[in-house]
Amino acid sequence: MKEILPSKWTSVDGKRPNGIDSFSLENSIYTDITISVDKYLKNPSSSKEVTVRLDGGTVGNDTLETDYEPTFKPGEKVLLFLTEDVVISTGNIEPKHLRVTGCMLGKFTLTDDGKAVRPDETVSQNELLSTIEK
Repeated sequence: MKEILPSKWTSVDGKRPNGIDSFSLENSIYTDITISVDKYLKNPSSSKEVTVRLDGGTVGNDTLETDYEPTFKPGEKVLLFLTEDVVISTGNIEPKHLRVTGCMLGKFTLTDDGKAVRPDETVSQNELLSTIEK
């Protein structure tokens, strides 16, 4: 994981819409994460970076917390299952981006001792790669 970008509202200017006193499907906050890509396992691309969009974040005094999105730390090595963003409120907001498939279940943290870890499971990185290749 390379960088966590500033969170934005789903409004045209990324700021809190006037007259909004609660979050909704149309009015929410998202955060983009820049991932440096070492290798694509499926659907190869020449891009060395990918932007991943997550629901939630903080803009000014407004914070939207989610319990279903994965969390990221700078420098963390991850294996991600990604998909196009088809969410009505964020799918068309630039820049081009992807979503983690299955929310937090689509992210494995890769440890230095060869493990791949997610909240419900820990497997060896080799086992995970072998499963993906099948």
